[in-house]
This record gives sequence, structure tokens and C-alpha cells, in this order.
Amino acid sequence: MEEGSDSKNKSKETDLYDRLDYFLANFGSDRSITCISELDGFFTSLACSSNASLPEVWLPAIWGAEEDQPSWVDIEEQDEYLHLIFVMYVETMDTIVSGQCQPIFMEYDNDDSTELLVEEWCAGFMRGALLTGISYGHEKEFLDEVLAPMRLFGTEAGWKKVESMNKEEVEFWKGIIQPCVVRLAQSNHPEIKFANESPENTIIH
Repeated sequence: MEEGSDSKNKSKETDLYDRLDYFLANFGSDRSITCISELDGFFTSLACSSNASLPEVWLPAIWGAEEDQPSWVDIEEQDEYLHLIFVMYVETMDTIVSGQCQPIFMEYDNDDSTELLVEEWCAGFMRGALLTGISYGHEKEFLDEVLAPMRLFGTEAGWKKVESMNKEEVEFWKGIIQPCVVRLAQSNHPEIKFANESPENTIIH
């Protein structure tokens, strides 16, 4: 792919993320998915599951309960949101089906260093796991292994454990998120051939 084409694709992705972030931030509640990273984790979880979820199931789950569904200003606004959400859904699904795992993590910059923020992505993944029943059909020991980092960074119980860890331990658990997702996806979709080396994470600020 030519450099100009690659830059154009990245620009389109940025526009997609920015616009979806606007909708998620302004139309949701405390029970809603609130950012692109969390949404990507949610869609990745759906892609890993052996149980395909229909849009009428996962679309409302993005916002939460029935009373959390957005009240759109007009039909054009609703149509724009639905178009963008399906574009991202298909992109995330295609990434897994093509044998890749590229979580969209956030990154926090301070004066001296940067910190990878995985909590939102993992929270979205666990939301998807609860929706699809991702645990069905697997041995508990296997599930405990592959879901461990997502449970650690994506649940309140896990956050309490993280608080007691040192920096090296936290970085270790962050580092095995991708391999664990790949193992789970392969267990449910053995026909997918993942690359030996996972591509770099997608980082948004």
C-alpha cells in the first residue's frame, strides 16, 4: 500500500473514532459504553464468541438498559450513528477473522513518560462476554486463564487487585491481553489462523 493511501486510511479511522466518541460521550448514561476503546473491546468480545449476536441484541447493549437508549434529535443523527457503529463493528470483526488482534487502547501522556490505559477496553470486553455467554462450553480452568487480564482490568474486583500490584506486575498483565484474546478466539473459531506475531496495538489519546 502506498504511503499516501495509508495516511488517508488512518485519517478516515481518526474521523470515525472522533465522531463515534462524540455520540458515546454525549448520548450515554453511567451504564453506557462511553469511548471508542471500550466499544472496540466490546466488539472484540463479540467476535471471539462462538455465539453470534444479532444487532437487535448488541445495539441496545451499547447504551445499557431500556431507559438508557438515546433520544435522537432527528432521524439523520440516528442514521449517522448507526452507519458509523456498523462500520466499526465490521472492521473489528474483519480484524479477528483475518487472524489479527489489534486492541484500541488509550494512552496517557505526562511530562516524562506515557502510560497505556487498558481499563476501558477490558471493561468493554467483559460487557460483551456477559452479553454473549462467552464462557459457555469451556473448561473453567481455561476460561480463568484467558479471561484473567480482562477481568483484572475490566471489573471492580479486578481494579482492587491492581491497586496492590507493583508496576512490573501490572505491565505483565497488560502484556498478555492480546495473547489471551487470541487463545479465546481460536478456541471458538479454530478455522482462523492467527499470525505468529500480533501486530502493534492501536493507540488513541
